[in-house]
Amino acid sequence: MKKLCACLIVLGVIVGAGVASAAELMPDFATVPTGWYTDRYAPQSFTNVGSFEGRNNVLGIGITSAGGFDARPAAYQSTFYNTQGMGYTISGGAGSTISAELYIPSSWGIPADGSVRTDMWGVLTDASSAVSGYPIIGFTNYGGFTGYRVWDDTNGVWIDIAKTVKYNGWTAFSIEFTGTSYEFFINNQLVYTNTSVNGSTGFSEVIMQAYNFYGDPSLTGTVPVDYTAHWANTPVPIPGALWLLGSGLVGLAGLRRRCRK
Repeated sequence: MKKLCACLIVLGVIVGAGVASAAELMPDFATVPTGWYTDRYAPQSFTNVGSFEGRNNVLGIGITSAGGFDARPAAYQSTFYNTQGMGYTISGGAGSTISAELYIPSSWGIPADGSVRTDMWGVLTDASSAVSGYPIIGFTNYGGFTGYRVWDDTNGVWIDIAKTVKYNGWTAFSIEFTGTSYEFFINNQLVYTNTSVNGSTGFSEVIMQAYNFYGDPSLTGTVPVDYTAHWANTPVPIPGALWLLGSGLVGLAGLRRRCRK
Protein backbone atom coordinates (compact mmCIF):
# COMPACT_ATOMS: atom_id res chain seq x y z
CA MET A 1 0.00 0.00 0.00
CA LYS A 2 2.82 2.40 0.85
CA LYS A 3 4.41 1.64 -2.50
CA LEU A 4 1.17 2.44 -4.28
CA CYS A 5 0.84 5.77 -2.50
CA ALA A 6 4.45 6.57 -3.30
CA CYS A 7 3.77 5.83 -6.97
CA LEU A 8 0.75 8.11 -6.80
CA ILE A 9 2.93 10.97 -5.63
CA VAL A 10 5.59 10.33 -8.27
CA LEU A 11 3.01 10.11 -11.03
CA GLY A 12 1.44 13.35 -9.91
CA VAL A 13 4.81 15.07 -10.03
CA ILE A 14 5.50 13.70 -13.53
CA VAL A 15 2.14 14.81 -14.88
CA GLY A 16 2.52 18.24 -13.31
CA ALA A 17 6.01 18.61 -14.73
CA GLY A 18 4.83 17.60 -18.18
CA VAL A 19 2.15 20.26 -18.18
CA ALA A 20 4.29 22.96 -16.60
CA SER A 21 7.19 22.44 -19.02
CA ALA A 22 5.02 23.33 -22.03
CA ALA A 23 4.33 27.06 -21.89
CA GLU A 24 1.88 28.86 -24.22
CA LEU A 25 3.49 32.13 -25.29
CA MET A 26 0.86 33.78 -27.50
CA PRO A 27 -0.14 37.13 -25.97
CA ASP A 28 -3.79 37.85 -25.22
CA PHE A 29 -5.41 39.53 -28.23
CA ALA A 30 -7.61 41.46 -25.80
CA THR A 31 -4.77 43.97 -25.43
CA VAL A 32 -4.15 44.50 -29.18
CA PRO A 33 -2.47 46.68 -30.36
CA THR A 34 -0.64 47.39 -27.07
CA GLY A 35 2.81 45.77 -27.13
CA TRP A 36 2.64 44.97 -30.85
CA TYR A 37 4.99 46.64 -33.36
CA THR A 38 5.08 46.75 -37.15
CA ASP A 39 6.88 43.93 -38.91
CA ARG A 40 7.89 44.78 -42.49
CA TYR A 41 4.83 46.96 -43.28
CA ALA A 42 1.74 47.76 -41.26
CA PRO A 43 -1.52 46.27 -42.55
CA GLN A 44 -4.46 48.62 -43.05
CA SER A 45 -5.75 47.50 -39.64
CA PHE A 46 -4.50 45.38 -36.77
CA THR A 47 -7.14 45.59 -34.07
CA ASN A 48 -9.21 43.79 -31.47
CA VAL A 49 -12.50 43.55 -33.37
CA GLY A 50 -14.37 42.28 -30.31
CA SER A 51 -16.71 39.31 -30.70
CA PHE A 52 -16.68 37.37 -33.95
CA GLU A 53 -18.24 33.99 -34.79
CA GLY A 54 -18.42 32.80 -31.21
CA ARG A 55 -15.02 34.09 -30.08
CA ASN A 56 -14.21 37.16 -28.00
CA ASN A 57 -11.33 39.62 -28.33
CA VAL A 58 -10.64 38.55 -31.90
CA LEU A 59 -7.64 39.95 -33.76
CA GLY A 60 -8.49 41.36 -37.18
CA ILE A 61 -5.70 41.85 -39.74
CA GLY A 62 -7.11 44.04 -42.50
CA ILE A 63 -5.64 44.05 -46.01
CA THR A 64 -6.74 46.69 -48.55
CA SER A 65 -5.56 48.34 -51.75
CA ALA A 66 -4.28 51.26 -49.66
CA GLY A 67 -1.32 49.09 -48.64
CA GLY A 68 -0.74 47.65 -52.11
CA PHE A 69 2.60 47.75 -53.93
CA ASP A 70 1.88 50.84 -56.03
CA ALA A 71 0.13 52.71 -53.22
CA ARG A 72 3.06 52.55 -50.81
CA PRO A 73 5.85 55.14 -50.55
CA ALA A 74 8.73 54.51 -52.96
CA ALA A 75 10.96 53.16 -50.21
CA TYR A 76 8.44 50.39 -49.58
CA GLN A 77 7.73 49.42 -53.18
CA SER A 78 9.31 46.01 -52.80
CA THR A 79 7.54 42.65 -52.62
CA PHE A 80 9.17 42.20 -49.20
CA TYR A 81 6.60 44.67 -47.85
CA ASN A 82 3.62 42.81 -49.29
CA THR A 83 3.79 40.60 -46.20
CA GLN A 84 2.11 42.86 -43.66
CA GLY A 85 1.62 42.37 -39.95
CA MET A 86 2.85 43.02 -36.45
CA GLY A 87 5.15 41.30 -33.99
CA TYR A 88 5.27 40.81 -30.23
CA THR A 89 8.26 39.98 -28.03
CA ILE A 90 7.99 36.64 -26.22
CA SER A 91 10.41 34.32 -24.45
CA GLY A 92 10.30 30.57 -24.01
CA GLY A 93 12.62 27.60 -24.45
CA ALA A 94 12.12 23.91 -25.10
CA GLY A 95 8.50 22.86 -24.63
CA SER A 96 7.10 26.30 -25.45
CA THR A 97 4.34 26.84 -27.99
CA ILE A 98 2.61 29.59 -29.91
CA SER A 99 -1.03 28.90 -30.73
CA ALA A 100 -4.02 30.67 -32.27
CA GLU A 101 -7.22 29.89 -34.13
CA LEU A 102 -8.04 31.20 -37.61
CA TYR A 103 -11.57 31.65 -38.95
CA ILE A 104 -11.70 30.51 -42.58
CA PRO A 105 -14.78 31.67 -44.53
CA SER A 106 -16.06 29.55 -47.40
CA SER A 107 -15.22 32.34 -49.87
CA TRP A 108 -11.52 31.66 -49.23
CA GLY A 109 -12.00 28.22 -50.75
CA ILE A 110 -12.64 29.83 -54.16
CA PRO A 111 -9.41 31.39 -55.49
CA ALA A 112 -11.33 33.18 -58.26
CA ASP A 113 -13.16 35.17 -55.58
CA GLY A 114 -9.94 36.68 -54.25
CA SER A 115 -6.36 35.82 -53.34
CA VAL A 116 -5.73 35.50 -49.59
CA ARG A 117 -2.96 34.34 -47.32
CA THR A 118 -2.46 34.67 -43.58
CA ASP A 119 0.11 33.09 -41.26
CA MET A 120 1.34 32.76 -37.69
CA TRP A 121 5.13 33.13 -37.51
CA GLY A 122 7.50 32.10 -34.78
CA VAL A 123 10.94 33.69 -34.48
CA LEU A 124 13.62 31.55 -32.82
CA THR A 125 17.03 32.66 -31.60
CA ASP A 126 20.18 30.80 -30.62
CA ALA A 127 22.42 31.09 -27.56
CA SER A 128 23.97 34.28 -28.95
CA SER A 129 20.49 35.82 -29.45
CA ALA A 130 20.90 35.68 -33.25
CA VAL A 131 17.79 34.78 -35.24
CA SER A 132 18.02 31.07 -36.06
CA GLY A 133 14.60 30.02 -37.32
CA TYR A 134 11.25 31.09 -38.72
CA PRO A 135 8.66 28.32 -38.31
CA ILE A 136 5.40 29.44 -39.98
CA ILE A 137 1.92 27.94 -40.30
CA GLY A 138 -1.19 29.31 -41.97
CA PHE A 139 -3.62 29.24 -44.89
CA THR A 140 -3.46 30.32 -48.53
CA ASN A 141 -5.52 29.95 -51.68
CA TYR A 142 -2.94 31.30 -54.12
CA GLY A 143 -0.45 29.46 -56.33
CA GLY A 144 -2.43 26.38 -57.30
CA PHE A 145 -3.00 25.15 -53.76
CA THR A 146 -5.82 26.01 -51.40
CA GLY A 147 -5.36 24.94 -47.81
CA TYR A 148 -3.04 24.79 -44.84
CA ARG A 149 0.71 24.94 -45.18
CA VAL A 150 3.89 25.33 -43.14
CA TRP A 151 7.25 26.88 -43.89
CA ASP A 152 10.30 24.62 -43.73
CA ASP A 153 13.01 27.22 -43.29
CA THR A 154 15.76 24.59 -43.38
CA ASN A 155 15.05 23.91 -47.04
CA GLY A 156 13.37 27.24 -47.80
CA VAL A 157 10.15 25.69 -49.07
CA TRP A 158 6.45 25.76 -48.29
CA ILE A 159 4.96 22.40 -47.35
CA ASP A 160 1.33 21.92 -48.39
CA ILE A 161 -0.66 20.01 -45.78
CA ALA A 162 -3.06 17.46 -47.26
CA LYS A 163 -5.79 17.99 -44.70
CA THR A 164 -9.44 18.88 -45.27
CA VAL A 165 -10.08 22.55 -44.58
CA LYS A 166 -12.85 23.45 -42.17
CA TYR A 167 -14.71 26.34 -43.77
CA ASN A 168 -16.99 28.77 -41.94
CA GLY A 169 -15.36 27.71 -38.71
CA TRP A 170 -12.23 27.99 -36.59
CA THR A 171 -9.01 26.06 -37.19
CA ALA A 172 -6.46 25.76 -34.39
CA PHE A 173 -2.80 26.19 -35.28
CA SER A 174 0.14 25.56 -32.98
CA ILE A 175 3.92 25.46 -33.26
CA GLU A 176 5.94 23.79 -30.52
CA PHE A 177 9.69 24.10 -30.06
CA THR A 178 10.81 20.84 -28.47
CA GLY A 179 14.47 21.79 -28.17
CA THR A 180 15.45 19.58 -31.10
CA SER A 181 12.61 20.22 -33.57
CA TYR A 182 9.72 22.43 -34.60
CA GLU A 183 6.42 20.56 -34.45
CA PHE A 184 3.40 21.92 -36.31
CA PHE A 185 -0.14 21.09 -35.20
CA ILE A 186 -3.54 21.65 -36.81
CA ASN A 187 -6.54 21.07 -34.54
CA ASN A 188 -4.14 19.41 -32.07
CA GLN A 189 -2.92 16.87 -34.64
CA LEU A 190 0.77 16.77 -35.56
CA VAL A 191 1.06 17.52 -39.29
CA TYR A 192 4.75 18.26 -39.82
CA THR A 193 8.08 18.13 -37.99
CA ASN A 194 11.26 20.01 -38.86
CA THR A 195 14.22 18.44 -37.04
CA SER A 196 16.82 21.01 -38.15
CA VAL A 197 16.61 23.87 -35.65
CA ASN A 198 19.93 25.55 -36.47
CA GLY A 199 21.03 25.87 -32.87
CA SER A 200 17.78 27.47 -31.69
CA THR A 201 17.31 27.76 -27.94
CA GLY A 202 13.84 29.32 -27.80
CA PHE A 203 11.18 31.66 -29.12
CA SER A 204 11.92 35.39 -29.08
CA GLU A 205 8.98 36.76 -31.08
CA VAL A 206 5.62 35.90 -32.60
CA ILE A 207 4.37 37.66 -35.75
CA MET A 208 0.81 37.65 -37.09
CA GLN A 209 0.78 38.35 -40.82
CA ALA A 210 -1.41 38.59 -43.92
CA TYR A 211 -0.39 39.11 -47.53
CA ASN A 212 -1.28 42.05 -49.74
CA PHE A 213 -1.64 40.89 -53.36
CA TYR A 214 -2.42 44.33 -54.82
CA GLY A 215 0.05 45.26 -57.55
CA ASP A 216 2.56 42.50 -56.73
CA PRO A 217 4.82 42.41 -59.84
CA SER A 218 6.38 39.08 -58.83
CA LEU A 219 3.13 37.09 -59.01
CA THR A 220 0.83 36.12 -61.86
CA GLY A 221 -2.82 35.14 -61.79
CA THR A 222 -3.63 36.96 -58.56
CA VAL A 223 -7.11 38.23 -57.75
CA PRO A 224 -6.45 41.09 -55.31
CA VAL A 225 -9.30 41.84 -52.88
CA ASP A 226 -9.77 43.59 -49.58
CA TYR A 227 -10.05 41.02 -46.79
CA THR A 228 -9.69 40.60 -43.04
CA ALA A 229 -7.99 37.63 -41.39
CA HIS A 230 -9.64 36.88 -38.03
CA TRP A 231 -7.52 35.18 -35.38
CA ALA A 232 -8.53 34.20 -31.84
CA ASN A 233 -6.47 32.93 -28.94
CA THR A 234 -9.14 31.07 -27.07
CA PRO A 235 -7.65 28.26 -24.99
CA VAL A 236 -5.82 25.71 -27.12
CA PRO A 237 -4.53 22.46 -25.50
CA ILE A 238 -0.75 22.23 -25.33
CA PRO A 239 0.11 19.56 -27.93
CA GLY A 240 3.29 18.18 -26.41
CA ALA A 241 1.69 17.50 -23.02
CA LEU A 242 -1.68 16.10 -24.10
CA TRP A 243 -0.69 12.43 -24.14
CA LEU A 244 1.10 12.70 -20.81
CA LEU A 245 -1.77 14.55 -19.18
CA GLY A 246 -4.38 12.08 -20.42
CA SER A 247 -2.49 8.93 -19.48
CA GLY A 248 -1.36 10.46 -16.20
CA LEU A 249 -4.89 11.35 -15.10
CA VAL A 250 -6.07 7.82 -15.84
CA GLY A 251 -3.22 6.43 -13.78
CA LEU A 252 -3.87 8.86 -10.93
CA ALA A 253 -7.52 7.88 -10.76
CA GLY A 254 -6.68 4.18 -10.58
CA LEU A 255 -4.01 4.62 -7.93
CA ARG A 256 -6.28 6.81 -5.80
CA ARG A 257 -8.87 4.08 -5.70
CA ARG A 258 -6.32 1.50 -4.65
CA CYS A 259 -4.77 3.74 -1.99
CA ARG A 260 -8.18 4.28 -0.38
CA LYS A 261 -8.76 0.54 0.09
